[in-house]
Amino acid sequence: MQRFFLLPLLLFFTVSLPAQIAGEWFAILDAMGTKLPLKIEVVEGEGKRSGTYQSPSQGPTKLPMDRLEFDGKLFRFEIEVVNVQYDAVYDGKVIKGVYNQANQDFPLTFTRYRPNGYPIEEGPMTLRARPQDPTDFPYKREAVRFAGGADDVTIAGELTTPANGKPRAMVVLISGSGPQDRNSYIGAQINHSPFLVVSDFLTRRGYGVLRYDDRGVNESTGDFGAATSADLAKDAWAAVRYLRTRPELSSVPVGLAGHSEGGMLAPMVAAADGDLDFVILLAAPGLPIDSLMLEQRRQVSKAMGVPEVITSRDEQALRDAYAWIKQNTDLTMEEYEEGLYGVFIKAIDDFPEAMRKSIVDRRAYSKQYVDALKSPWMRYFLAFDPTEYLEQLTVPVLAMNGLKDTQVPGLENLNGISAALARAGNEDLTVAPFLNLNHLFQPADTGSPTEYGTIEVTFAEEALQTMADWLDKRF
Repeated sequence: MQRFFLLPLLLFFTVSLPAQIAGEWFAILDAMGTKLPLKIEVVEGEGKRSGTYQSPSQGPTKLPMDRLEFDGKLFRFEIEVVNVQYDAVYDGKVIKGVYNQANQDFPLTFTRYRPNGYPIEEGPMTLRARPQDPTDFPYKREAVRFAGGADDVTIAGELTTPANGKPRAMVVLISGSGPQDRNSYIGAQINHSPFLVVSDFLTRRGYGVLRYDDRGVNESTGDFGAATSADLAKDAWAAVRYLRTRPELSSVPVGLAGHSEGGMLAPMVAAADGDLDFVILLAAPGLPIDSLMLEQRRQVSKAMGVPEVITSRDEQALRDAYAWIKQNTDLTMEEYEEGLYGVFIKAIDDFPEAMRKSIVDRRAYSKQYVDALKSPWMRYFLAFDPTEYLEQLTVPVLAMNGLKDTQVPGLENLNGISAALARAGNEDLTVAPFLNLNHLFQPADTGSPTEYGTIEVTFAEEALQTMADWLDKRF
């Protein structure tokens, strides 16, 4: 996850696959008022590239492309039977160009995700309530504001508490990568609000929950684009301190539940605070982030059907860049950018011959990598090792992850968390793997981020129940 690069996100898929065109692409053609959903699929392998074209509202037939051309930037296909030509430019995120049929030109942009209004049989993407979205609220709801982790930051959110009596414990929810609101709403293309569902479930169970807008998002002030993970951790810590200012909550235990990058921030807050009562890690990283990013890239690509030969051809370049970033954390932005250009320009020497020969301007080609890696957040993020803070966690910890999570692969990261907490001497760790759940704790087929919006479940009941049962045993 954008940083939840899908997305956001979700966590950590900021670096796109350079010159990667394989897979499914979606668009809605506006032909003089007529909305026509379109889908293309590009397949690469064994040095060949082919594609199909489909108009789902007109039938399931996939027409083969008679001509398909792609040079890393310019993209073109033709389908003679329906007299269609499409000429476009791929910028690493979308394919944007001109669609021509029967000598009529129309602007058309293809994206990786189904846009609003795409046919339901291809995945529901219209804005409508999900089954788990709460329709009633039998508890107290209060809009709150408090000072954030910097002088110019005020955090806004919502505090929910049981209708009667004190909460059994208070839970601060920390969202994952990318700018997210208090509900962790993932955007119209995915249309899920995981934190709204989690908050509703726990509050009905007798717990208090504070969820908030990230700095610079919705009603919170500040500049999200200039923030690093360290800055966001300070905002989460400010939320904890705010709860302690509430007289009616003075004796109530307080803990954190962080999802994805939020699960990286929670141990940072716990280390700084020293007085938290528990931590819940939801799809949290348990490995150094540079290693996690490479593994995420492999698994997401595989789940999306990208041939391994495509994914692996520039992996060493990314590995070299990540290592260089970790070794050069104190450079000016100008020095940092120029250093990254040097890494990628040199790495082109080791690309497959055909790919190397297709790159006319090495600096222009390297720019797509440098741009993706130059933000303050990414510089800090790639150099981060969560085990440094996990090794300080001695409070009760629940670590949950889905084994179909391709963004923070479940088995590897749960093992990393377990090992780090063992080194910490933590005596109250519960590890909860879920066989068929993805990064958002949805029941999934492949775990690909492209599935998120097609799944009706926002947060699996079994995962919600596990969280609540774990809390019940302690509070």
